[in-house]
Amino acid sequence: MRLLIAAFALSTAFGSQANWQLDPAQSQLRFVSVKNGVVAEVHKFSQLAGSWADDGKVSVQIPVATLDTMIPIRNERMLEHVFKAATFPNITASAMIAPKLVSDLMVGGSMQHSTELSLTLLDQTQTLPVQLTLTKLADGKIQAATTAPVLVNSAAFKLDNGVRKLQEIAKLNDISLMVPVTFNVEFKR
Repeated sequence: MRLLIAAFALSTAFGSQANWQLDPAQSQLRFVSVKNGVVAEVHKFSQLAGSWADDGKVSVQIPVATLDTMIPIRNERMLEHVFKAATFPNITASAMIAPKLVSDLMVGGSMQHSTELSLTLLDQTQTLPVQLTLTKLADGKIQAATTAPVLVNSAAFKLDNGVRKLQEIAKLNDISLMVPVTFNVEFKR
């Protein structure tokens, strides 16, 4: 009988991982641009949406119109020339994280986890390695944060022409095509 109760409790804990929703108020994604080889600036997307399904698939949508570089004209230029927001309104990212990894954690516990991130920008999809720290903040609240920046090569997503256009408009010698990205997302059920 005890074994049956334990099995039920485990299946309930595992099954209850379904329907996790990203909490946009507690989630953030930032990236760094480097111009002229020495000037680094941190930018962000101010809204994220997503879910974590019971099969382990994590999906995040990033509305590009929420880009915030702290300079409105730069936002407009990046949305038009780099992200082509009128045609491609969202960036999407997905990964597999087995819910059991977190259900086995005690509240307050964390673990390191490496996985592959499938990232779609414009109409290009690339798979990138990502190193995460998964933390169980409370029953029903999970945090996933990058432990190292994800390095996004703009040219691999065919963003290099847009970056060159920005460079020309701003009369810069260089804008790096390698972009470090960090995120900290929280899921609740």
